[in-house]
Amino acid sequence: MALKADNDSIVMVDSPTSLQIDTTETHAKSHSTFTVTSSTTSTTSTTVAPGSFSKSNGTLPDWYKVGWTAFSELPNPGQEQDLETLKTLMGGSTDAVINAFSTSRPDKSTSNNDLVSRYLGEAYYGEWYHNAGAMLVAVASTWIQTKLGGGFMGCLVIGVFLGTYYQSSMKRLRRNMRDDLHRELMATKLLTDVESADWINNFMSRFWLIYEPGLSAQIVATADAILIESTPAFLDSIRLSTFTLGTKAPRIEGIKTYPRTEPNVVCMDWKVSFVPNDTSDLTVRDVDAKINPKIVLTVRVGKGMIGAGMPILLEDISFTANMRLKFKFYNEFPHIKSVEASFLEPPEIDYSLKPVGGETFGFDINMIPGLEPFIKEQIHATLGPMMYSPNVYTVDMTGNVASLDDTNGVVAVTLYSGSNLKAADFFGTLDPYVSFHVGNIHNAPVSETKAIEDTSNPKWNENHFILINNLNESIYFQLWDRNFGRKDMPVGVANLELKNFEVDTFVEGQNLVVLRNGKPVGELKADIRYLPVSKPEKKEDGSVVPPPESDSGVLRLYVHECKQLGGDTRKTSFGLLKADVNAYAVVKVNGHEKLRTKPFKRSFNPTWNKFVDVFVPDKTKLDLGVTIWDSNEFADDSVVGRWTSSLVQFQDQITNGSQDWWNLTDGAGRIHLSMTWKPVMMTGVNIDASGGLGYVPPIGVVRLNLFGARDLKNVEALVGGKSDPYARVLSGMQVRGQTERIDDDLDPNWNTILYVPVHSIREDLVIEVMDYNEIQKDKSLGVTGVILKDFIQERTAENGQVVYESKEVLDRTVDLMNLEHTKAKGTIHYAVSFYPTLELAKSAEEKKGSADQNTTEAEVQETAIGEQGGEANGSTGLSAPEKDIHGEVIKYTDDKKIDLLAYESGILSVTVQHIKVPYRTRAVVDMYLDSNYAQYNTTQLRGVDLPFHETGDAFVKEMDFSKLVVKVRRYTDNEKENEILGYCTIAVRDIVRQIMTGEHDPEAGKEINLLDCSNGMARLSFKFTPVIQLKLDPAESLENQGNLTVTALRASNLKAADRSGTSDPFVIFTLDDLKVHKTEVIKKNLNPVFKNEMFTVPVHSRVGSVLKASVFDWDQVGSDRLIGEGFIPFTGEELESFSAKEVEIDLAEGGGSLRVRLLWQPQLLARKRTGTSLFSATTRIFTHASGTAVGAGIGAGGKVLGASFDVLGSGIRGFGKLTGGGKKEDVPVVASDISSDTPVVAPEPSRFSMSSISNTSISIEKIDSSTIVNEVGFASKSIQVELLGARNLKAMDRGGTSDPYARVRIGNKAVYKTKHIKKTLTPEWNEKFTTKAEDGKIDIKVKDHNTITDVDIGGVVFDATTVLQTGQAFDGWLTLSPEGTGEIHIRVD
Repeated sequence: MALKADNDSIVMVDSPTSLQIDTTETHAKSHSTFTVTSSTTSTTSTTVAPGSFSKSNGTLPDWYKVGWTAFSELPNPGQEQDLETLKTLMGGSTDAVINAFSTSRPDKSTSNNDLVSRYLGEAYYGEWYHNAGAMLVAVASTWIQTKLGGGFMGCLVIGVFLGTYYQSSMKRLRRNMRDDLHRELMATKLLTDVESADWINNFMSRFWLIYEPGLSAQIVATADAILIESTPAFLDSIRLSTFTLGTKAPRIEGIKTYPRTEPNVVCMDWKVSFVPNDTSDLTVRDVDAKINPKIVLTVRVGKGMIGAGMPILLEDISFTANMRLKFKFYNEFPHIKSVEASFLEPPEIDYSLKPVGGETFGFDINMIPGLEPFIKEQIHATLGPMMYSPNVYTVDMTGNVASLDDTNGVVAVTLYSGSNLKAADFFGTLDPYVSFHVGNIHNAPVSETKAIEDTSNPKWNENHFILINNLNESIYFQLWDRNFGRKDMPVGVANLELKNFEVDTFVEGQNLVVLRNGKPVGELKADIRYLPVSKPEKKEDGSVVPPPESDSGVLRLYVHECKQLGGDTRKTSFGLLKADVNAYAVVKVNGHEKLRTKPFKRSFNPTWNKFVDVFVPDKTKLDLGVTIWDSNEFADDSVVGRWTSSLVQFQDQITNGSQDWWNLTDGAGRIHLSMTWKPVMMTGVNIDASGGLGYVPPIGVVRLNLFGARDLKNVEALVGGKSDPYARVLSGMQVRGQTERIDDDLDPNWNTILYVPVHSIREDLVIEVMDYNEIQKDKSLGVTGVILKDFIQERTAENGQVVYESKEVLDRTVDLMNLEHTKAKGTIHYAVSFYPTLELAKSAEEKKGSADQNTTEAEVQETAIGEQGGEANGSTGLSAPEKDIHGEVIKYTDDKKIDLLAYESGILSVTVQHIKVPYRTRAVVDMYLDSNYAQYNTTQLRGVDLPFHETGDAFVKEMDFSKLVVKVRRYTDNEKENEILGYCTIAVRDIVRQIMTGEHDPEAGKEINLLDCSNGMARLSFKFTPVIQLKLDPAESLENQGNLTVTALRASNLKAADRSGTSDPFVIFTLDDLKVHKTEVIKKNLNPVFKNEMFTVPVHSRVGSVLKASVFDWDQVGSDRLIGEGFIPFTGEELESFSAKEVEIDLAEGGGSLRVRLLWQPQLLARKRTGTSLFSATTRIFTHASGTAVGAGIGAGGKVLGASFDVLGSGIRGFGKLTGGGKKEDVPVVASDISSDTPVVAPEPSRFSMSSISNTSISIEKIDSSTIVNEVGFASKSIQVELLGARNLKAMDRGGTSDPYARVRIGNKAVYKTKHIKKTLTPEWNEKFTTKAEDGKIDIKVKDHNTITDVDIGGVVFDATTVLQTGQAFDGWLTLSPEGTGEIHIRVD
């Protein structure tokens, strides 16, 4: 088949699989032939040969013939690459390509009426060589038949044949000539003539009357939303109060088309006009009914009630323009790639503008001489460089479609750290943080990291989710230096191109070079994963499969408008009525503000039409809230109304209920909302609802034994002191454990064991040594890293499951590094080991499912211990396995559930879902588990209802004694401030029991009332994962530290030390060679009976502690003589907790025995520090049995005794100054207990559930730099304190005596002072008073009275917690501090 294009080229199609293009250049007289081989249609292969053109059947198989390209050898013009290939094959000639496509349509079919055309195809006649051949055949045939004797009839037949052939050939020639002429004439007409568009003008004139009101309303709503965003500060509001385009529609005066363009381009000239005042084409009736365009812009000047609106009127608008539009197509929806627009000549614009006076008295400013030309010149000067020919204004439709379709994917960036960062200035330190920008570094940041103070090698370990439109964009990592008092300084930029993620959607350990002025200034390390939005899938049969459902995705929430806010009228603060409000909307997602609109001034019916895109990790844990505020100029903004909902409920109301308006709470009015949801499959990513670093189930726990440090830097040398070091362990930004500090020691010995849950083998830890400071922020003395791979082995089991096992214990002494990773002063000695969690082997279905996913190390393991209520393979129906993947025998209950209660240790995961506080504030939630320091802190939220949805975990050392404290505190920038808003305390055994029995739903959580917080509430959920292969050392047991109460009862058969055959015995008790108590002297008695000789001493470790009783004979003249001594055993084997036991001690040296009563009460203590009294504050009392809170005293069985739970902050430095200078000294806090005359009853086990927590008098301290408060909540109770006397007081006067009196403080107030008794060391006051208990601490100080200045003798802080809780009185002697200053006798009721 031959397709004749023109005289210069002929396109020859030889076969269905080849195309020959014969191009003849007349002037150059050269001839060249190109052969293009296209791909044949095949069902077995879709490979395209070089130089061929691809065929696309969409989703149909290849053997379908679809579209015109299946029957042609020309490519689809929408395939730009194929079009360029064809152009290259045609010698780079655009005209040749145009000609090829202009002749690609088949000729018109003709009827085969003649003989030749009936039997011969057109390929065999019509050309000059065909005609010449026919003539030669005719002549030769005539000669042959004449030669053979033929006659006239033979010649006649030959002539008829020749005539028929000539007729057919001429018909074909004339037809082709006619078609070519018609085609050329039409092309010339399109090129030269202007086509009218009366049909569309007629359509527009009818349609305009229907469409214009809705169009005007839409323009007003859109314009008002834009105007409120761009209103200058000196104006109150700008409002498009009137808008109409009139009743006369725009017209298209003519269209001129240019046919000779590239195959994928259409070019047209449009002459358009909008002249509403032209009545030449209107009837008289139309003229009477005509409405002219009118636009009124009301500009309000002033603020609040003091202001006025000024209307600006625009009317008599007319517009005429001649535009050239060029459309470029491509083969993907919407098939328009770009639109280029330009004015061929400056448009004619006319209008009437009246800025003052309005329609009646307004003055057209164009009447001012020279102003109208000036305005038009400014318009032309603005539009000229933009779109006056030859300049064109290009609209990229692909970008617009992407923006209309919005987010098409999510980039999950896990930013680990930076290294060797260089500051941009020479002032101060580098406090780096990173902001993320999409598309352009100057665009607004979509997310930011935290700032890490004073380091060039920060570690963030943060997860950020960045929404993108397409992979043609870039993400810019802008590194900043945080400054205070001046602007933050940019450090450098790292660029991430997203094109590479089309092939590989996950890049692990990406090193991004940070550049400043083209030079590297450091590196960032990150993992990056691209998560595309799930889209509908089209099947072969044409049906569309919706995208798979997913709880994670991208939410777009629209805030459109409100109606009737606050009712018809609202009162102002002066009692006056006003007819409108200045409303703005604040959108919060899980308590975090995501959108704040500008105020829509002076309207009950504001319109914003704003939206916000949010990545949602789990829509079942997402809460939405929109608060409508009234912006007041001279007062605080007030709430007009609120709307709150969960995302699941909101989506159901829109999808199933077709709801688009909601009533506001806390006020009148309705709000118009809508949403779109795009699911995202979170394969290989672990995240939580907070959007931060996602919670991953733990793989085990790391045991860190921090022995001590040596030769630390002294940062207090300038003030004449020494550093007060402590060590803390960090995982990312979270402090997971901390030692007590050691005062004034550059070679501290902490000997503290910390347990830190870990969730991945890449979760490296950091040990940081800090110097404590009471007022300022603590300073870093050095850091060292703990690499988990050094002591954790990762292997793959036979079933393909990853198993984590412990290597040998590492015992290291390493040099400390500073935050810039250069050597710091000092070394630290520590040992580290690993213990895995219980992990079940995955079933075949689980293994197949995990094999289909692109898992990473972050997807470590799903133990599901807490989720399934302890069921083993409950979801698969398989038999319970005997061992876990580590070979550990699994403990089961009788009903084949994993017996979580049988495991002593484990990891408790706590999800803080929701917190409610009584007033609006910025709050943080801290989690404590058997620790004086928080092991997890949430991010800070502001409001009353705070949806945190964050998960933290901590190690449960001993389930029987472990208790969880969740504390809500007010967030401040000063880390030394700690204002407690509320708290709750829960026994871990109760939590695990409820998980086992199914009483606890880990998804719904449990509501618990907050103590000391009016109407406060916390919604928490829990999971428990047992830790295996761990045998707790007795010295680490929570039962190993606590308070030991010793009551001296009597002695027998003592050695006679006096000549009279008797002795004057008294007993001195020492703990680890430190004197803790001395009894009264009982004269002339070898079998003394002691009365009221009871004391309580805190013991930090009863394993290895030595309690010794030494009996002395008192001698008035000489020194006292030792007549016997013995050791009192009180380890766990000899003395059971919470059970009093009498012990008979054989005395050495002189014989005889001593009988004492012992009571051991486990408590979490503040560790003993150098230079402080042994009697450091007891901070927390543990349970006797699961769920039992036991105080320092013993009461009736079944009661909850002294359920105090204190959390010591960093400010536990001391309790008051005993001397005028130097550091504060610790005054002993003595726990209240029963008197020796009260019978001791062992407490019965008592439990409380989470539902009863709120009614239990368990309290938490208010942390202060000078006091420790063991109980709060006693402010309304009264106590009676009786000060009976004192003994063995220290002599303060020259005569060897004192003039003692006692002063009593409760809280910060002095509540009582006794009379002073002259010249005595054994005063008897016998005075009593009654006062409010406040915090339960009674601060007693004994002083020596002087004429000028009184002098302190000694003091003690008595903890009346048990007295207040049980009602049992305390009567006993308390040892004063400092040691050797005497004792005081008190009674507390």
